[in-house]
Amino acid sequence: MRPSNAGASTRRTGWWGVLTLIAALLAATAPVHAGQVVMRDDGTTVIRVVVSPEMGLLPDPTRTDTFSRAETAVVNEFVRRFPTIFAQRYGDEYKADPDRYGRHDWDKVAVELVPFSTIAVTGLETDLLAIAGGVAPDVLYVQFRKSNNYIENGFLHPLDKPEDGYLTTMLPEEVDFRVNPKIWPVIRRKGPDGETRVWAMPFGGVLGTVLLYRKDLFDRYGVAYPTADWTWTDLMAASRKLTNPQDSTYGMLLGTGKYESWFWNNYLWAAGGDVMSYDAATDQWRCVFDSREAAVALDFYLRLTTEKWTDAQGRIHRGYADLTNLTNNWDQGRVAMRMEYIDGKLFSTINPDVTGMAPTPKGPTGIRAGELNSRMMGLFSQITHPAVRDAAWEFIRWHDCEDAERLRTRVMVEGGMGRFINPTYLKLFGYPEVERLAPKGWSEIFRIAIESGRPEPYGKNSNFAYQLVTIPIQEARAQMLAGNLPEDEEARLDALQEILRRGNARANEEMIGVISPQERRKRNWTAGVVLVAIVITFILVLRRVFRDFSPAKISVGGVSRRKGLQLHAYGWAYLLLVPALATILLWQYVPLVRGSIMAFQDYRILGQSSWVGVQNFGDLLYDNLWWQAVWNSVRYSFLIMALTFLPPIVLAILLDEVPRASVLFRVLYYLPAVIAGLVVTLLWKQFYEPNAMGVLNSVVMRIPAVAFVGMGLLLLLLACIFAMRLWGHGSRIPAVVFVIAGLVVLFTLLQLALPILVRSGEGWIDTLVYLPGRMLATREEAFRWLTDPDTALFACVLPMVWAGIGPGCLIYLAALRGIPPDYYEAADIDGANFVDKILFVVFPMLKPLILINFIGVFNGAWFGATSNVLAMTGGGANTEVAGLHIFYKAFMFLKFGPATAMAWMLAFMLIGFTVNQLRILSRLEFRTTGEKK
Repeated sequence: MRPSNAGASTRRTGWWGVLTLIAALLAATAPVHAGQVVMRDDGTTVIRVVVSPEMGLLPDPTRTDTFSRAETAVVNEFVRRFPTIFAQRYGDEYKADPDRYGRHDWDKVAVELVPFSTIAVTGLETDLLAIAGGVAPDVLYVQFRKSNNYIENGFLHPLDKPEDGYLTTMLPEEVDFRVNPKIWPVIRRKGPDGETRVWAMPFGGVLGTVLLYRKDLFDRYGVAYPTADWTWTDLMAASRKLTNPQDSTYGMLLGTGKYESWFWNNYLWAAGGDVMSYDAATDQWRCVFDSREAAVALDFYLRLTTEKWTDAQGRIHRGYADLTNLTNNWDQGRVAMRMEYIDGKLFSTINPDVTGMAPTPKGPTGIRAGELNSRMMGLFSQITHPAVRDAAWEFIRWHDCEDAERLRTRVMVEGGMGRFINPTYLKLFGYPEVERLAPKGWSEIFRIAIESGRPEPYGKNSNFAYQLVTIPIQEARAQMLAGNLPEDEEARLDALQEILRRGNARANEEMIGVISPQERRKRNWTAGVVLVAIVITFILVLRRVFRDFSPAKISVGGVSRRKGLQLHAYGWAYLLLVPALATILLWQYVPLVRGSIMAFQDYRILGQSSWVGVQNFGDLLYDNLWWQAVWNSVRYSFLIMALTFLPPIVLAILLDEVPRASVLFRVLYYLPAVIAGLVVTLLWKQFYEPNAMGVLNSVVMRIPAVAFVGMGLLLLLLACIFAMRLWGHGSRIPAVVFVIAGLVVLFTLLQLALPILVRSGEGWIDTLVYLPGRMLATREEAFRWLTDPDTALFACVLPMVWAGIGPGCLIYLAALRGIPPDYYEAADIDGANFVDKILFVVFPMLKPLILINFIGVFNGAWFGATSNVLAMTGGGANTEVAGLHIFYKAFMFLKFGPATAMAWMLAFMLIGFTVNQLRILSRLEFRTTGEKK
């Protein structure tokens, strides 16, 4: 082969490789559906069905515990029986129509169940991520509260379509065995086309809510065990007796965060209220949690979680519940009671020797209620091959049929776990001798739980429900903590009902879309004006950016010209940049343009998206929750800038002055940076235990008020010294900034001392009299670090400071070592003191590094807040930042249009800083050490 031809072939192969890569990238962005039909080498037609990993729909076959072996046996039996099932129900139809079903050997069929594998995100269902990515499993896990969104967005295939014959071929006794009557309103409802269909099938038995209690704690404190006659009064009395902060024991296990209302709903139903109601006449859902009954439930819940009381040592505590919702606290015997689901088939999560079970307590009117739920499976609507859909349905049908339950029960009994099975199933499948071993009365308790159960909210956009109902609960708690709720019961209920009324109106607007036409027009006009102003501003800013980054003018023959691209000189360099530019175009700008379109749509992952004009922006401008999230981002950014930007500089200066053991100190400060982020989060969440025995509280509560006041005054004095030196050299603005910073620090530390120095309800004369004696006193009430809105955001930032101050310090320390000693000697000759050297030698020399680090810290504060807050609080206690709000809006509530509008609005708000950042970078010059100007 001649060399010239070889070169041409190589070039063609190179371009073909590039085209192949581009085609592969484009193919990766196209929707891919999971299930498929393949042929084995032996001619067997294999129907591959991908099953959601949620809730253990497919067990791990490597596990050897009895429950896993029982589930594995059920799955294996389905795989064994499938060829017979297929031949009986589908074989003739498939063989008669090869053009539709494919020319496979339908007499020799097998099924393969594949667990869907993807990244798991806490609080977010894996199925939803897969649907958004176009690679959803064939069998979906469906929750009650998210079922409406799954149906409305077209994710589910109806199970009772006559042409499929799925549900219609099931015998009535099969359906009755599988579906509790209270579940029918959840699984049978109107779809997007207005037709009433069955969209999912329950599995694992119906879930009822019961009261679990630790027998050892009840025995230790001499409290009688709960009974079926227990009321709220009994629950409160027992919680008070069982709560002992000295031993870190609590009466109840509850939780805070964005979904705290899940714990409150049981009390709401027991009081006679409800979260949502459906009007069949108008076919409309409404939020109704603003009733008087809801106020009564909230009053009890606040007393249970937030009531102020004093222990024998004089320390102040709040409530009788552990609000961390950490199950390990229950396992360690630190919590006496908890509301929990009980499975209709297996009680395997309960050890009757340690844990007792009772019905949920009755409310003030004698009503007993608890949440009713069920795990559900559905078929993904976009399954392309009928054989995959049929096989997926047969798996759903088999999973909880009577034969499967008989097999599951037999394996459990043979494995010695028979006493953990619901006695109803033991009796049904012929194990009377094992039935006698089951805990006495548990079957009756479960029956009561089902009879009194209320389905989890499942109405229109009910996946919003927990978040929006939580807002007034946490607002009411803040009012109670601040002492702003009236002592009189009726007046207090009026105040609580008003808080609930505002929250209910917000929920109806967010969930149901209750907005008047006049309000809609006003919002749209406002959005139009704001968008026009934003576009004009963006054009002007973009023009400024191009001007700053345009090539400098050069003089050629007396004519001023700008430097061109000089393709003839740098052609290969530009060619080498093409792959990088193409990647940026594909993964950055294409989504950017696509997002611009989505912001003006009611975007649907599946089905037809509709244009809504500027409606998403109009709703955004009047969305208090969004603006609160933006304000939280500002607060978070300020804390990050204050605590992670300046302290490393100060620490580096101090370490630079340490005469001995500097290496040891550097290592000590750097060590937290080598710990994984997840470990840091879990570690600090343990430090933040909200009682006097918590690690952080035990330290802070031993610091006297005089220490806080003295530290604040010392830092203010130091700030004033710096300000005076700056003022004397004509730097007026930096001097003012130092004074303001000192005042802010003083105010913050005084806030910590104020509860120690000033007693609630005390006059100012008495305060002045007792003030000197209280200066050595310490705080009596523990901080609720992650549940109190006053401390939660600071608690989210503090671990970042602890883990990040070391690396930043080392960078500045290296830069300090690069400052020539001549500069310090010249400053000494001029009579400069330590402060002068910092202000006029150190800071000017570190200015480029400080500017670059400032940009990095600012960007990290805005764009790194989401993961940190999500891990620490989940957005609860008024810590939800803008990025987390957008994440929830898109991937939890499927509101992609509004979420995209929010993302654009956030970008527009940050554009000023971005332009200033670009201008700074355009003017920075970097030189090697010793380089002269």
